[in-house]
Amino acid sequence: MRRRDWRLSSYNGLNDRSLRAAEEMLESAMLKIEYDKPLAALTTFHLRANAEAWVEVASLEDIRDALSIAKGRGWQTTILGGGSNVVPMPLVPGLVIHPVFRGIHEAQSESGSLVVVVGAAEALDDLVRYTVGKGLGGLENLAAIPGSVGGAVVQNAGAYGVEMAERIAWVRVYDPDIDDFRTLTPTECDFGYRTSIFKSKAGSRLIITEAAFVLPQVWQPVTAYKDLSSLFADRDPASVTPAEVETAVRNLRAQKLPDPSQTGSAGSFFKNPVVTKLKARELITLHPNLVSYPLAGGRAKLAAGWLIEAAGLKGLSSGDAAVWPAHALILINRGRATGEDVLKLGREIAERVERRFGVVLEPEPIFLGKDFR
Repeated sequence: MRRRDWRLSSYNGLNDRSLRAAEEMLESAMLKIEYDKPLAALTTFHLRANAEAWVEVASLEDIRDALSIAKGRGWQTTILGGGSNVVPMPLVPGLVIHPVFRGIHEAQSESGSLVVVVGAAEALDDLVRYTVGKGLGGLENLAAIPGSVGGAVVQNAGAYGVEMAERIAWVRVYDPDIDDFRTLTPTECDFGYRTSIFKSKAGSRLIITEAAFVLPQVWQPVTAYKDLSSLFADRDPASVTPAEVETAVRNLRAQKLPDPSQTGSAGSFFKNPVVTKLKARELITLHPNLVSYPLAGGRAKLAAGWLIEAAGLKGLSSGDAAVWPAHALILINRGRATGEDVLKLGREIAERVERRFGVVLEPEPIFLGKDFR
């Protein structure tokens, strides 16, 4: 009998309570299942929330066992990595699976480029420190982004002119359809602006275990982003080092964003909306100070923070969830907020911005236990 084929539901001699007790004993022997698991310390928003059930997985057998347990109980499953870009409701139903695949090592791609292979549970910032510490350029613009590598892949995290998608060589996942690991190319990951296949209904079933990053063979600093460009405007690009860019990015983030160890948040809460250039021109005619960025294909990206502030929503709150006074794009937990508080506040902001400007805002974080719309 395979290790995962352990269900007792066919045992006619046990009543429901005895059956449940026997199953829990077997679960404990296979994996450590925790019930009513507090999540506040496991997410950067520090929201008051509990998982109905929680388990950590570190191998293929662990994943198989966790999914077998969930199937036997009729539980839905939720994957939670570093918790940096999620909004859990007060109760996250079913089984929350927390992958703890770790490790960082270097390898070479078939083309000869240097590849850094990283376990999904490693902190993205630790990866940045690892590469910069070795004098390797390519990831320094992603410094100080909270959360795990796996979560950053899901979100296609990016900052100061660099996105994860630009550096990903491949992503290794557990695919329940084949009950095994497989490797996805960047194209198969379907990366977009703060999104990927892993945020789709089908892709959310995939469990990221490892990712490989290809670093440029000839490194050049990426400093065109406005805040960085002013810091390096008088420098010869050839004289700039990855460590200098990393330090500049860390300082900028510290100035602009709340420290998640002190103030709960998920960073930027809304994506910068993309509209047609015609719509952008209409809005700029009415609001000359509107911040926008031209894109290819007759589109423009608008600054969501500007829209929220211009709608008079800076400082708006719901319970202990509030718009951060220093930056309208950040929602914070003032101490005892729940996911319901954040959901209510986020919906109100989106509705009022749409009424004022005719622009739809989409949240960046993933909501656990309830949909935003």
